[in-house]
Amino acid sequence: MDFSRDVLWGRMDGAMGKKAVETPVFLANPRQMDYLYPRERLRFLHPEVARRWAQERRRRRDGDEGEPLQGLDTAPWDWYRETVAVGLYVDQMDGAKKRELLRLAEGDPEVEALQHHDGPAILLCPERILSWAGREGVHPNLVLDKVYYHELGHALMDTGPTPYGELWCRIIEESLANWIAYSRFRGREARWVQRLIQGQPPEYWGYLAVEEGIVDPGDREWWEWLEERALRWQYLWRRPDRDWDEWWYFWRRLWNELGEWGYAFPARGRPPFLLVPGLLPLKPGVRVVEIKSAFVEYNLLRWKKAKQLGEFHDSNMVRIYAGFAEELLLRAVE
Repeated sequence: MDFSRDVLWGRMDGAMGKKAVETPVFLANPRQMDYLYPRERLRFLHPEVARRWAQERRRRRDGDEGEPLQGLDTAPWDWYRETVAVGLYVDQMDGAKKRELLRLAEGDPEVEALQHHDGPAILLCPERILSWAGREGVHPNLVLDKVYYHELGHALMDTGPTPYGELWCRIIEESLANWIAYSRFRGREARWVQRLIQGQPPEYWGYLAVEEGIVDPGDREWWEWLEERALRWQYLWRRPDRDWDEWWYFWRRLWNELGEWGYAFPARGRPPFLLVPGLLPLKPGVRVVEIKSAFVEYNLLRWKKAKQLGEFHDSNMVRIYAGFAEELLLRAVE
């Protein structure tokens, strides 16, 4: 595993690069990772249970929907230790945690550096990275890069308390972190990363679905955000025979669903929308962007804002985010 490769750093944008240089990385052995991932954190959704739940949930969609994620529970799933307890972002190296990590260090040369660090950090487990790469038949550097970007994703989203013990929160947080990681890769490498993600629990699978809808529990904040970027009403079909009826239906449905539920997932299968320069006057610096990029960019922004403002104390906000998480999971297990 090589951290000096240009490709590792070249895939990062400015925000991720800044977070990378601010956040030290420590290598951890399996015993240290198991300490950081106690058994209560190793409870996950079983893929087949999640699929059966999704089938039943879709059948009940037209009736009384009940609470989001109702009837779904996690269970101890030790096997996922090898694809989850591989890396970890910690927002603070407190005294007790650090002392136990030092005790479990087994003569690691990084002990001294760890001993003098108190802030946020990323821990990576080389043994499990190598093992995961061997099982999947991919280069260890690819697994290293995927895991590192994923943990940097958590660091980028660290703007306040995260109720990680709640299933809906884990689905959103891990799906967004995997999107941040996956979006760094192209071509064959991206397909390998998708293969790695399939070896993780279903909570991690919504990384593509976060591009298909948006969560906006505020007072039409999504529309204000679009307007600030001179994007509103400037999305068109990427084809010459634009169907204006479908175009209008898309936006009207988006508006109505956001107003009713606080989140929206427009129908799949439509051509991507593009911002077309020249249709309306554009503000300086506005770039051509697909609608799915606008969705996920806003979802990340809104998720960080929710943590920052402590919105998860509001039961209505929790229900909105839980509904969004449910839709991510339903689409992920299709």
